[in-house]
Amino acid sequence: MTRPRQTWVHLLVWRPADPSNPLDVSRSWPHVLQVVQDERPAPPGVILRPGEPIPYAAGRVATALGLRAPEPLRLLAVDQQPAEPGHEEQVGLVFDGGWLAADGPPPCDDCGRSHTVWTPMRDVGRVALAHAFRALLTGRHTSAVLWRGGLPDER
Repeated sequence: MTRPRQTWVHLLVWRPADPSNPLDVSRSWPHVLQVVQDERPAPPGVILRPGEPIPYAAGRVATALGLRAPEPLRLLAVDQQPAEPGHEEQVGLVFDGGWLAADGPPPCDDCGRSHTVWTPMRDVGRVALAHAFRALLTGRHTSAVLWRGGLPDER
């Protein structure tokens, strides 16, 4: 019997401390772009639709942010959260969304306000984002697979 699962496709979009040397974190770690919904910031993402190719879902995230879809699509981290009573299992796929030197995506066409915030990496509540950024820093081509927000051997 398979359990219901929601698969999220997230983009890690970040702003470096020094745009002339984006991967230099000696002065400061970057800020991460997050979307504010219900007064809570979260990484930009969408739920993968049944039968939808992952690159299309990543493109939906990028389009919603007013950005270009990342090419090639690079998986940086996988975060699996087991089902809790009354909820589905959550799987989050974190892809490289690139970096921006500017303040961020343009304001919403409907309301004219920005629904995004830049959050310092140290204040991001998602371990998967830190692991994803670490993959960018180290140039690792294998993604971190997380269980309940931590590496499997940290359980």
